[in-house]
Amino acid sequence: MRNNSNYFVWLVFIPLILMSCGEKQPKKQEKKKDYKEFQTVKAEPAEIQNTLNLTGRIVPIQKVDIIAEVQGRAKNIKKAFKEGTSFRKGELLLSLDDNKFRYNLNAQKSQFVSALVNAMADVQLDYPDEFIKWNTFLQEIDVEKSLPTLPEATNQQLKNFLNNKNIYNLYYGIKSKEETLHDYRIYAPFSGSVTMAMIDVGDLIRPGTKLGEFIRTDVYEVKAAITASEVKQFNIDQQVELYVRNIDQKVMAKIKRIGTSVDVGTQAVNIFLEVPGKELKEGMYVEGNLVKGSFENAVEVDKDLISRENRVYVIKDSTVVAKKIEVLQTKEGRSVITGLEKGDQMITEKINNPIAGIKAVPKA
Repeated sequence: MRNNSNYFVWLVFIPLILMSCGEKQPKKQEKKKDYKEFQTVKAEPAEIQNTLNLTGRIVPIQKVDIIAEVQGRAKNIKKAFKEGTSFRKGELLLSLDDNKFRYNLNAQKSQFVSALVNAMADVQLDYPDEFIKWNTFLQEIDVEKSLPTLPEATNQQLKNFLNNKNIYNLYYGIKSKEETLHDYRIYAPFSGSVTMAMIDVGDLIRPGTKLGEFIRTDVYEVKAAITASEVKQFNIDQQVELYVRNIDQKVMAKIKRIGTSVDVGTQAVNIFLEVPGKELKEGMYVEGNLVKGSFENAVEVDKDLISRENRVYVIKDSTVVAKKIEVLQTKEGRSVITGLEKGDQMITEKINNPIAGIKAVPKA
């Protein structure tokens, strides 16, 4: 009977012991809660193609405002100065009525001829060596044409005499107005097209009036932005293939200029490409990709995960570690980096305050 009673006692105590052991389990779970949990991803370094993206809009490589420098009424010419009209370099764009100005100019030429005729008798008498060339000059004058080149007076006394007769003053005054007469006709500075016309035939034009806009159409320019870190990968005269969405066409462009300053807001540098093509139009959107090799053992991450010191947070042995990395490329919010090892548990949550050294585990 005694042995049976001992057996009974053990049967009672064994469950109690097991229950007491079971009560310690929650304490271990409570200890896990002291570890901060973060969303992570395992790093898988690999070869990443180095593709440089370019986007921009087509703008005229040459664009001028047509401004009136004289007053007159717009005249009708062979080609109408209208939006979309094309002109060759040197072709007449606009003509203003110059009759009144021309008549006044011809009257001044007649006054000049009279003054010179009156002076020639004294020149022949006092400066016979100079008479022939000055008389030849006088005979060449045609009031309907530009004045010929004024002879050079090698004798200082003759210069003083001609100044006294107002010859030089009249001559240069006329030459100045002859230059002004040219402003009544406006010629195309290059081959191109009118993109804005603001006058009609018969309109009275005053000096300073904007008459329209004229652009070059055989070649255009694309202004694109690249990151400051990508600048060294582009070269002047480098060829880049661009895709023009509006006409579903690819064109070859050439880099002509690279900016020297960095935009404070975007940290981008402007790059300018020359694009030939008559089918192109101002404002068309273009994009291009330029492959420049590849990055070895690289990982692509959200750029916001990288600290100013070029570090990212990883969890190692249940502790947060700030790991030094190198940023190879950044575009569209993503950065290509090196410095992570395969299997590194990189924290993918944006961290505002330093957390290096705290106990942590990846979120399940």
